Amino acid sequence: MLRPATFTSLHSAADTGDLALCAAFPLPAFEDDKVPEWINLLPAGAIITTVDGRGPYKVPSAAEVVRASLQQAAGPMVLDENHATDIAAARGESAPARGWIVALDARPDGIWGKVDWTKSGLELMADKAYRYISPVITHLKDGTVLEIRRASLVNKPNLRGLAALHQENTMDLLAKLLAALGLPATTTEEAVIAAVTTMHAQQTAASTALQAALDPIATAVGLQAGADATAVLAGVQQVTAKGNDNVVVALQAEIATLASQVKTLTETGSKERATVYVDGEIKRGRAGLKPLRDHYIAMHMADPARVEKEIGAMIVLGPSGARVDPPAPVNGEISLNAEQRATAKMLGIDEKAYAETLKAEREAAL
Repeated sequence: MLRPATFTSLHSAADTGDLALCAAFPLPAFEDDKVPEWINLLPAGAIITTVDGRGPYKVPSAAEVVRASLQQAAGPMVLDENHATDIAAARGESAPARGWIVALDARPDGIWGKVDWTKSGLELMADKAYRYISPVITHLKDGTVLEIRRASLVNKPNLRGLAALHQENTMDLLAKLLAALGLPATTTEEAVIAAVTTMHAQQTAASTALQAALDPIATAVGLQAGADATAVLAGVQQVTAKGNDNVVVALQAEIATLASQVKTLTETGSKERATVYVDGEIKRGRAGLKPLRDHYIAMHMADPARVEKEIGAMIVLGPSGARVDPPAPVNGEISLNAEQRATAKMLGIDEKAYAETLKAEREAAL
């Protein structure tokens, strides 16, 4: 049984901002001089304390950290020495991998990583050159751990250095950005970037369309094309006060056109936000959502809160290890577990049809 060690938050220049480098656990004892295949990366328990008072960090769901880490990595995660990837590489120095973390597992005693050791890593481990393993994590300002990015072989169980503030502020800003965009906390960075890019393009298009709609009104009230909304409104008020019926009729027609264009732009924005949310949840692995994509996008445009509540109740199928497997297939047919049956009932879908959808999704993922 391993003894959980304390954590120390350090500043490190990294490719995505400053990360928290946490000296964590002694390496597992060798059995018959065999290098351990699995190493403990984070301890169990909701709260992780530190020696120097930074944090504390918290892990509300180990399974969610595993899922997010694997999704972010999209492949093996590097295991280096003394955080060379974050420190030495930033100075242009060598930062070779000593192993690759190829799998993560949320266990009762914490999060474990399966290591595919390199030749040099095996030699270091066989020589017992290092005693501890230290993960690199990302976390919110309140200390909530989001992901494990990589890990490092170290000999100091309590690393000290500059405060890891930049990444905390970055992740806090990300949380605020998600809230401002009306996107769930589980939205991927790629989806956030796509949403911001789309909204910027829409804003530019909306400004152009609005000015194009205002120009005829400006001309009708004796202003030059390109006049802003404030000037146009003042011109309209002046004309209507004089009782010029022909101009008023023309203005009414232009305003009706403008209202129609504003409605179209609003609906387009709602659809884009709905599309980003639904596609993000499909990518996350929400069971049974993909075949109902268009349905939920349309529903989200009308009632975002309701749709996000429904989709949030769907189970997630992915590589996190948190998946609750249904009973084994019988004669090739998928059997639903209790959560899946509840999801099907909530969606108003026949259980057999829902099972067929899950079966198709799993076959497509193979």
